[in-house]
Amino acid sequence: MPSLGKFVQSKDGTRIWTHAAGNPAKPAVVFIPGFSCTALAFEKQFDDPKLLESLYLVRYDPRGQGQSGQPLKAEDYHTERYADDFKAVLDEYKLRKPFVCGWSIGAIIPADILSYHGPDAISGVIIAGGFPWRSMHGEVANPWIVEFIPRLLANDLEQWGETAKAFVESCVAYPDDMPQLTKYAWMGGVSGQHPQVRLLALPRGQDESALLSVKETLPFLVLHGTMDKHVLGDKLEKFMHDQGFKNVEFHMWDHCGHAPFFDRPEEFNKTTLEWVDKITKA
Repeated sequence: MPSLGKFVQSKDGTRIWTHAAGNPAKPAVVFIPGFSCTALAFEKQFDDPKLLESLYLVRYDPRGQGQSGQPLKAEDYHTERYADDFKAVLDEYKLRKPFVCGWSIGAIIPADILSYHGPDAISGVIIAGGFPWRSMHGEVANPWIVEFIPRLLANDLEQWGETAKAFVESCVAYPDDMPQLTKYAWMGGVSGQHPQVRLLALPRGQDESALLSVKETLPFLVLHGTMDKHVLGDKLEKFMHDQGFKNVEFHMWDHCGHAPFFDRPEEFNKTTLEWVDKITKA
């Protein structure tokens, strides 16, 4: 069986894994996974006939994650490098002003993109269980994940299996209902990340000023769950409102954890498609 997707080369030579599906003539949505995870997690979007008919779906693994390269120097995780990775994906698939869907900390990458490629690089941002810039995390983090992060960074080999399992299970509302094949695939993605990368990528700095400069105009769709163990959606909604974001559509779903695209795929896909259609026609 041939491998899914293909690799593109970022500006510094790092190989970035990518995959596209759907209709190239339709609006494009680029999907970016959360910390330590892989873009394969978006299977319920890339298998949805309606989305494939109506959108051009592109996903990629950020540097240091999944099938992409894992350089081991601090400068390799500078904000500009993340913007370069996105530009490489943009060029490969000939995308013009796509929408960006970021899961968890993947939702901060649009801030990198805007810093180095300007406000016209993207059409809007979909935040899935995430937050829009790095330094905001302390304002909206669920205490559960704050307490758990040291385990994720500790590189304790004797405990790693349980740590990876606990991390993956924390991403969904009902982990006992998660298919075992999916659970262990997600655990494999987390475990495939070099421990040094976790120490370099998670605390990286970021300048959110370019993002804040378009807070009144750039469209945001924020999709969160009431059972999210990583980000407190009600605090995020208030924080973005207090920061002056004007063009935001916010949804909070019951029976939904940190991965709304997985826990509530029908609502997630329908809401995403309707929002993209609304913004595209505005």
